[in-house]
Amino acid sequence: MNLIVLAAGLGTRFGGPKQFFPVGPGGECLFHFSLRHGLDHGVESLTLVTRSEIVEQAKNSVQGLPVPVRIAIQETLGGKPRGTADALLCALRQSPRGQFAIINGDDYYGEKTFRVAKELITGDPVAAAVPYLLGQTLSPHGGVSRAVCTIESGFLTSIRETHGLEAHAGGAQGVCNGQPVQVGLDCPVSMNFFTFSSTVAEDLAQFIDQAPTGQEVTIPDFLNDRISRAGWKVPARLSASEWFGMTFAQDLPSVQQRLAEFCRSGKIPHPLW
Repeated sequence: MNLIVLAAGLGTRFGGPKQFFPVGPGGECLFHFSLRHGLDHGVESLTLVTRSEIVEQAKNSVQGLPVPVRIAIQETLGGKPRGTADALLCALRQSPRGQFAIINGDDYYGEKTFRVAKELITGDPVAAAVPYLLGQTLSPHGGVSRAVCTIESGFLTSIRETHGLEAHAGGAQGVCNGQPVQVGLDCPVSMNFFTFSSTVAEDLAQFIDQAPTGQEVTIPDFLNDRISRAGWKVPARLSASEWFGMTFAQDLPSVQQRLAEFCRSGKIPHPLW
């Protein structure tokens, strides 16, 4: 299995490209810990998607990794990456064929999430999702974007980007398609941990080509389209792992503390390889 790491984000609210910020006790980036867990569950190579302005930082971040690495450059529009669906297509053009997992470079997903992904791809699905409960993923420092999932009988039936989600009155409130929404804390949400078959490349390219010029094109948008219009069966199973990530600069100390505790306790081997 190939691991695709999305690492082209601007990190505007964080103050820079957080995906390459040293957070581990040995100066590791956050995605290094995902790779460590992935190695235990079938990951054999890595494709890092980044942008030309930070490619040197990207190259430095993959030095010494124990798997073959490819770097894919995502072109930008107006200085911003065009979205996660476009990033995925960039990666597919440089990745080996077969099943792969895709993750954010600035999130920690936990070992059990990779275990679930490995189990899901045994059925060779065209795509699969490993979401979390919304309550596990909110930030105390401000609103966040999450893709709210509807799951029926173990399959994803819809997935919609919702922005500005903050805890409110026992749940969370945010905005979806320009409208205010209330979302329960026990609602499954995607943190961009998906698996795909490389056979999606043609459908993905066509979907991106049909999007209005300059529009951000996301993986949830693509999946929602394929589920509703093409009848894709996308298995989805909640992760039992802890999630944490870096949206705001204020998130950094807690991320560093948790990773240090995981390494000190042996939950994550250190050195990682």
